[in-house]
Amino acid sequence: MLKPLLALLVSAAPLAAAAAQTPSTSPDRWRLADSASACMVHASSSRGTVLSISAMPGEEALLFIVQNAALAGLADGQQVPIMVEFDDKGEWQIGALAQAHLDADGPGIIFAVRPGRENGANFIKEFSTASGMAIGREGAMIDNVPLAGGNEAMATLGTCLSRKWASAAGSASQGQGGPIEEEPPLEGAKPGEEAVPL
Repeated sequence: MLKPLLALLVSAAPLAAAAAQTPSTSPDRWRLADSASACMVHASSSRGTVLSISAMPGEEALLFIVQNAALAGLADGQQVPIMVEFDDKGEWQIGALAQAHLDADGPGIIFAVRPGRENGANFIKEFSTASGMAIGREGAMIDNVPLAGGNEAMATLGTCLSRKWASAAGSASQGQGGPIEEEPPLEGAKPGEEAVPL
């Protein structure tokens, strides 16, 4: 069950490294990084958190990557329950995977969101319209990442993906690549709701 998420993570690693090398003049400004097969938008907070969203054409899930020094000590592949809340719209309980060594931005946690599913669509809608994303673990706040321009970040990601999709469609017709069919094992739900995959 972890194979799809790990495959997406491997494809995101070069983007995360490229993003880490991009100088940041404003801590909450979204930036785009892309490779031949994937797209990533990322922003950082003044408290040292880097939030990245990675996507590949043909994949149903977006990967949310949260990096912060407070996540040091987590073992690679460790399942980490986290809380995410956009403004005061209610908490999302999410299962994430830890990655101790992602890039220069430090250790992080990763979770998948499928916008084609109801919970995933609601998560993206809240993300796109919120001014901040509070992230907590074990009752402690990791950070409240400013999301100014979240809607624009999603539009930029979509534009990049459409370019990659066109390129990937040409390659797929020549017998290369294809989407991963298995579902990531990560789940998210609001309190009182049944946890279903995002």
